[in-house]
Amino acid sequence: MYRGGVKDLRGWGGRTARFNYNKSRQILSELIHSFLALHGPDELVEGFAEPYFTDFVIVVSDLDETWGDSTVVMGSILKECLTARNGVVALGGRFANRFKIPQELPQVGQLFGFTDRQVQHLLYCSRMVAKTDSVAIQDGYDLYFHMMILSHSGMWSVIQQSINPFTSSVRRYHWFSGYMKSFVEEPHTGIVSAEKKKRVLDMTAEASRASRKASLEVLGQSVPKLQRIYTFGRAVNQTTLDEEGLEVADFLKPHREKINWTLLNQLGNNPPDDYEQLLAVKGVGRGIIRLLAFSVYVCYGVKPSLADPAVNPLEFVQRYSEDRFLWRLQQVVDALKSSRLSPEFKRHGLRRLGEVFGSRDVEAVSG
Repeated sequence: MYRGGVKDLRGWGGRTARFNYNKSRQILSELIHSFLALHGPDELVEGFAEPYFTDFVIVVSDLDETWGDSTVVMGSILKECLTARNGVVALGGRFANRFKIPQELPQVGQLFGFTDRQVQHLLYCSRMVAKTDSVAIQDGYDLYFHMMILSHSGMWSVIQQSINPFTSSVRRYHWFSGYMKSFVEEPHTGIVSAEKKKRVLDMTAEASRASRKASLEVLGQSVPKLQRIYTFGRAVNQTTLDEEGLEVADFLKPHREKINWTLLNQLGNNPPDDYEQLLAVKGVGRGIIRLLAFSVYVCYGVKPSLADPAVNPLEFVQRYSEDRFLWRLQQVVDALKSSRLSPEFKRHGLRRLGEVFGSRDVEAVSG
């Protein structure tokens, strides 16, 4: 049974930093190539869509001990060791590198034999994943890492990571093309964070379906009316809501977010067909999404989901099938044992898995 998540980051520092990075790079590269030989590119893509599989890989490679961000370092190594010849590649990265996918994807698409239409669709998916986690989910975290893992069959997964600028806590978002039915309703395979917030505006939750639908109706209101609602949202003498309603309204109303009134007027004259189309419009950011959710609550009393969608690593077993958890663990253990790594590295990897995830489960799947 999963007894804990990946450890808090601890420093390498000093002269050992380069040595430890090279060691982790060697382990991760051999582990991934062994996994590919056993299970193939599509299975690797699907694996990285699951938080616990990603944690298995991070722990075996000792990346949970890195001086920096384990997910970022893992992404950097994956970009180095995976090529089109492997049938799977890693695109994007942290900070400015996450914006390079529009340049990287066409090149990879040519190598994989994708049509222009397929490449444009993949680019759209990448943009919508980033926009959903930064705009449709407003959790107080800022995205800084976006990595797409893409196979030659067109199957993809995305790992994104964001940081709370006030607490420096990070959370990780996982997506998988094989499970996703919508960009705007329960699209994630997992969101993991050690920090849970009391309230988060989550327009992707199933509970926000009515709010999403009503948001499109509110777009039909005139801009002057929306501006009155916006001003009303900043008033303190609102008496038509009870105490809880006032707290919800105060949370939903835009505070520092900028509102593009010209764009709102254009959307009112040419309304989108659905919420995904609204979210896809360039310029629709946190302010507009929040204003619409607030207006819906004030006008119709329809409240969006305010529950934090993130799951603490310790809650994984409660949220995911333990059989699937053990199956993924078995795959990583088999890949480790079949790799070309030295017996010392293999024993170390198994020991680290046991330390973090429970020795009994590791022993059970490793024989």
